[in-house]
Amino acid sequence: MAHQNEPSNKSPEQETPAWLIRVQEQSWEPEILVSGIVLYGLFQLPALLEQLQHFLSHFSFEVFSSGTADESMVAVLKVANVWLIGGFMVHLLLRSIWVALVGLSYVYKNGVDISRLKMGESYNRLIFKDAQYTRNIVRLEEICSTTFAVSFLLFMLLLGGCFFLGVVVALLAAWLYFFPDRAEQLTTLDPILGIIGGIYVLDFLTLGLLKRIPYFSKFYMPIYRVMSWLTLSPLYRKIYYGLVSNHAKWKSVLAILIFMSVTVLLYSGFRLESNPADALTLRLPDSAEQLMYPGNYSNWAGDKPSGLIQIPSDVIESNVLSVFVVHKSTYEDRYIKPSCSYDSRQDSIGHDTLVMDCLSRFYNLQLDGEPVEAEYLFTRKQKPYQVGLQTYLDITHLEKGLHNLELYFQIQEEGDSVRSQRAARVEFYKAPPSVQLPRLNSMLSPEPDMETQ
Repeated sequence: MAHQNEPSNKSPEQETPAWLIRVQEQSWEPEILVSGIVLYGLFQLPALLEQLQHFLSHFSFEVFSSGTADESMVAVLKVANVWLIGGFMVHLLLRSIWVALVGLSYVYKNGVDISRLKMGESYNRLIFKDAQYTRNIVRLEEICSTTFAVSFLLFMLLLGGCFFLGVVVALLAAWLYFFPDRAEQLTTLDPILGIIGGIYVLDFLTLGLLKRIPYFSKFYMPIYRVMSWLTLSPLYRKIYYGLVSNHAKWKSVLAILIFMSVTVLLYSGFRLESNPADALTLRLPDSAEQLMYPGNYSNWAGDKPSGLIQIPSDVIESNVLSVFVVHKSTYEDRYIKPSCSYDSRQDSIGHDTLVMDCLSRFYNLQLDGEPVEAEYLFTRKQKPYQVGLQTYLDITHLEKGLHNLELYFQIQEEGDSVRSQRAARVEFYKAPPSVQLPRLNSMLSPEPDMETQ
């Protein structure tokens, strides 16, 4: 009976609960449900992200409208969405093969009957390394579970990066709101964040190398704690370390480098909306003076109109040019209200009149380099939702040919000086009005008899 008193190899805390064993054995059920249901929503997500970027750019803080924070955050979320879609699609494909093998293992108990196929020995070794379905099913089960975990891990890594960027942008927005005159001091923040973020990313790429350096690890601890919370690391780091600790280091490093490389390429594509084929031939950069922006023209813009100015078409055949100037609420407190002494005039003039006066002062148009006296009306566009100023310019005096319309912001400087800053340039071709020919049936029909009418 002495053997009954021998200690067990596992402590009570290490014993696997029976319910967990059952969950592990049936994990394929929630995996398939989550992958299938979530995939449907993931395909709808890009359109919602476009709406999010539109809201941030037009109706949010200045740090989004005048900077690139909105584009960067949305691009990161789109890349995360792509990784999750790809991972879940691979998982569903592998699970489908797994289900097929499970069904066949019930029908054909002995697996593949190699003797009836009568193939050569070399083909048998190549194709049927393991003719039993059971071992194939177990191996595929491991691959499916790992694929599901990796998909979630990659998504959470990028979501954590987006969360970190969102926190930084929120702090910048708060600084600009409470200290609008100290915006220049924010330039010192970029290198500090770059160094901290670079150290954290280096630790990630090297599989926690910085945590193993004796003296540096103590210095790195507070940085790691803060960055862990800012990147949502507690939600996924056990998955990360579970994967890297159970595979060869070179495989883990190679997988991380592939993930980073593909992520950068996807991010550049979403962020810059660039086409890889542009690098193969002569192309002008987006900042080139000679480049026409399709979003400035309603007939070209589709669902991505400009956030600054829009005209109906690149070719204008009438003597009236319809112009819509997009208004962004983020400009109001810092630029528009100071330019028209909004606070001091609220009691002396009607609210509607004051608002239109302020907007008219801030947004200025120039046609072929000459200022334009425009009468604005406030309006709203529904798809996508934009608010702004609508005006109509008489272009009867313009000759046939290429002309340009420019939008300027009148920014109040210190004292009473005003700085005119060009925000957008729109090119259009003035064409003579098209001649409307009479319809053929009206030409062939007889003149009405006046006496019989």
